[in-house]
Amino acid sequence: MKKKFDILICGVGGQGIILCSNLIGNAAVIEGVSVKGSEIHGMAQRGGSVEAHVRLNCNFGPKILLKEADLIIGFEPMEACRTSYYLKKNGIMVVNNFPVFIPGKEYEYEKIIEFLKSKTPNIYIENFTKISEKLGSTKVINTLMLGFASKFIPLKKQSFITAIENFLPEKVLKINIDAFNYFSS
Repeated sequence: MKKKFDILICGVGGQGIILCSNLIGNAAVIEGVSVKGSEIHGMAQRGGSVEAHVRLNCNFGPKILLKEADLIIGFEPMEACRTSYYLKKNGIMVVNNFPVFIPGKEYEYEKIIEFLKSKTPNIYIENFTKISEKLGSTKVINTLMLGFASKFIPLKKQSFITAIENFLPEKVLKINIDAFNYFSS
């Protein structure tokens, strides 16, 4: 991999955004690709916004510039909307369409989805929460969404699986690898 590739992952606290960014970073290290990252997670434990920037083959700082993200992985639709200004023209968005409702954060879901669709023709919206429930746990939403998004990330599938094996405890390895592989079967 020689070209720079910027990934922004966003959602709310508890969805596994930081783990997802660590898995991408570890997959890059496995392949010998330079990686930089930055995390913003102020009130994450209370359902607050979380975002992680992962930059592959970047010579500059860890934070993605506005309108420079090649890929946004949005674990929550409102958070995807909030960070959409990072997306480059014709960038790719992978968005979980299951909103996390927090008191005081009510919004018109249909308008959010409409707005996201206006940002890029390369948008994939799916109820990843429902799929993760079918797989046995909503805690695998991060590896499920990473598995889907990995089609667009210029790293090898096996590098991601090795990263999952490196980061997760034995007792949850199978369900997470199955979640990662869900869209490739």
